Amino acid sequence: MNRRTHNIHERFLRHIWSKQYLTAALQTADGKTLKVFEVGTLNSDGGPDFFGAKIKIEGVTYSGDVEIHRTVFDWLQHQHQEDPRYNKVILHVVLETTRPAPPTLVHSGRQIPVLVLGQFLSDPIQTIWQKAILDERAHTSETILCFRKNNTLTSDEIDHWLTKLSVERLELKLRRFDERLNQLAYERRMALREWPRPYGDLPLEGEHDEIPPPLPELTQKDMSNKELWEQLLFEGVMEGLGYSKNREPFVRLAKNIPLKEIINRHGTIDNFVLEALLFGAAGLLPKITAVKEKEGRNYVRKLRKQWKELRPYYHGEILNAADWQFFPTRPSNFPTLRLAAACLLIKEFIVNDLFRCIIQTMKAHRSPPEKEHKLIQLFRIETNDFWKHHFNFDKAALTNVTALGTSRIREIIINAVLPIALLYARIFKDKTVRDGALGVYQSLPAFENNSITRFMGKQLLKGKVSLKNVRCQQALLQLYTFYCKEKKCSDCELNSVLIR
Repeated sequence: MNRRTHNIHERFLRHIWSKQYLTAALQTADGKTLKVFEVGTLNSDGGPDFFGAKIKIEGVTYSGDVEIHRTVFDWLQHQHQEDPRYNKVILHVVLETTRPAPPTLVHSGRQIPVLVLGQFLSDPIQTIWQKAILDERAHTSETILCFRKNNTLTSDEIDHWLTKLSVERLELKLRRFDERLNQLAYERRMALREWPRPYGDLPLEGEHDEIPPPLPELTQKDMSNKELWEQLLFEGVMEGLGYSKNREPFVRLAKNIPLKEIINRHGTIDNFVLEALLFGAAGLLPKITAVKEKEGRNYVRKLRKQWKELRPYYHGEILNAADWQFFPTRPSNFPTLRLAAACLLIKEFIVNDLFRCIIQTMKAHRSPPEKEHKLIQLFRIETNDFWKHHFNFDKAALTNVTALGTSRIREIIINAVLPIALLYARIFKDKTVRDGALGVYQSLPAFENNSITRFMGKQLLKGKVSLKNVRCQQALLQLYTFYCKEKKCSDCELNSVLIR
């Protein structure tokens, strides 16, 4: 690797690929003609750099992913050949290569063609760098369509629309949990049961009464089973533990190991056994030899021994370690630490009847801030000595570690606890629970602003409305995601005000 290559960041190379600052006549490193139809969608998480690319090599069209590096050796250094997430890669794009170059192989053993950018740049590297700077400036100067004319909007007009949007966003969350609750209820109703008719006495063929409807109508009695609500809340909490990077595998794990299964089959609430079960099913128990730290190696050895005893009784899916994202995430959001927290929350579900405590909190004669404080306390957990100073199995942290902080608990409350409580109130017509949940929603103080809320604050609010609570932040997320980003100005109430 020469000095020029070493100083060029992969982000710049991704920009070259996405903008196709390349000549028309492309060839792979082994001399085959290459044509690019679609560069793909940039991936900001772990895995290949671009998803869904479409290229043609020697007359054959391929659809898949693209990975970009400075040199061909980076593929080996990053150990992509051992990661199943890279099995769909169809092209390895590098700035330069050496002779002889090692082959680019994916986990399945397939060899990937290589494109060397340095041979096909449309302009000198310095010129492309200047273009990239201009592209970045154009991107950062993007505005919402009404930015130039929304100065005339009053704070009352903006606040009125944000109030509607905050309810709209909460309703979307509620409907999603409603769909999952119905699915759980259907599964429970359709579970295999002993046929009540005596053996040998077969029903007559063709009678309409013997043909069940495709989707039987659910009643309030079907929804009153407490196990359904506990599982629904469990999946919602697990999704919240997954943060933005690991939501999907956390939900899969919650469905693979339902609470009922833990209680009935494993018959234990021992925290160490739960850790062995969750880490084993998650595919996150490393090999003992792969853990360098002595304390972590001993801990893994004990967990693997326990998992070996549990494995014959577990019949669900075992996730792959590649399903989990460790980077780019903060160590406090590592899935290993979150799984340790999940084990303790499972005990709260089983021992302290967490769902019942939440509904009682909503019904209590307390102020919304007091209810919020109580909800936070319900999710306060104390990890064992190992997880108090570890983010993962291999390296101890320099300071004490909190497995589940207040900010993450509040995210779980807003995204799972409150929507599920409101769904409960709607189905069972419980006005007290409804008022309690809405009161907490309206009084929750603002979270730390993210890129979207900061952007909308500058583009729309302009100091007229302060982001003092979660309700306003949720409304801005709803406005940006479903209106501004999609350019659906005709559906926006503020646009109607501006037209008038």
